[in-house]
Amino acid sequence: PAASCSSIAMSAAPVPTLTASAAAALDEELMAQPGFSLDQLMELAGLSVAAAIEKHFPLETHPRVLAVCGPGNNGGDGLVAARHLTHFGRSVTV
Repeated sequence: PAASCSSIAMSAAPVPTLTASAAAALDEELMAQPGFSLDQLMELAGLSVAAAIEKHFPLETHPRVLAVCGPGNNGGDGLVAARHLTHFGRSVTV
């Protein structure tokens, strides 16, 4: 059965966020020599998203995932997350 919006709320605790400029600065720092490649950062981001989904939405109650991935690096992160979720046993539609 489809989950209602109220059943997928993760928590009431505040989630730390970065501004766009802070995220760009962090990317620059991580890619500085000797640093991570863009591909490695994308892999880490996608794995982090997949791990967060695994933690907050148990496979038993949320076996299906719809990944909506646009163009660019964020879309790439989404595709990586979808791949990991498939390996974790979920039915993923991109």
